Amino acid sequence: MPSLRPSQSKTNPADCSSSPILPNAEQQIEFDRQLDLLINQFKSFPSIATWVIYNEGWGQITEYFPEIELTERVKQLDPTRLIDSVTGWYDHGAGDFSDNHHYANPQCGTPFYSINSSPYDETRIGFQGEFGGVGSNVSIEHLWNVQEAINTINQTYEIDETIDAWNYRSHILLGELEDQVKRFACSGGVWTQTTDVEGEVNGLMTYDRRLKRVDEGQWKSDIQALYDAAAARGNATISTL
Repeated sequence: MPSLRPSQSKTNPADCSSSPILPNAEQQIEFDRQLDLLINQFKSFPSIATWVIYNEGWGQITEYFPEIELTERVKQLDPTRLIDSVTGWYDHGAGDFSDNHHYANPQCGTPFYSINSSPYDETRIGFQGEFGGVGSNVSIEHLWNVQEAINTINQTYEIDETIDAWNYRSHILLGELEDQVKRFACSGGVWTQTTDVEGEVNGLMTYDRRLKRVDEGQWKSDIQALYDAAAARGNATISTL
């Protein structure tokens, strides 16, 4: 579901305190209505495996937990699919996934976690909704050449000086995910990201799609290892540290 505004802060000029900008009642009603429309419009598409309601607390009201009611609503609209009620951060136990976000290394179904993600909930599917994010600033020719974006390049989660270093780091991180599949309750993950996005230079391809960073042989091998690890695990007992 497209998010409402991120939970940015607004400043009170009287005392310089800050508070999150959250949807009012009217905006929440509209969000709920459009969620219904989205699911009814697209639920016939067999390529959809999971509905995701909230991302990283964006527009997710903290005074109460709207995802609990909305998860039940989505189940009514489409009882055939899994629901990832909150991908990353403010998880109150709704839906089918215990979904962690962490950069650069994964924390998928593990007994360790970092703020703002929650501890793994063993009653649900362990999932790494975001990880990776390693970047390499190739050259201005392949960037989105807008100064505001260029100014944010160093906000990329990690910058590697060469593409060889980028592939090395990617190999290490995919290996960590493989270990978590074998050792813990990790059932999947989403790598950030397929292409550079504005000032984020961490894509498999550059912003202009003209340069691929991936060592295809290495990546194919690493991804196959993830599938092999999952297949070998089957119903094996989850280990703990």
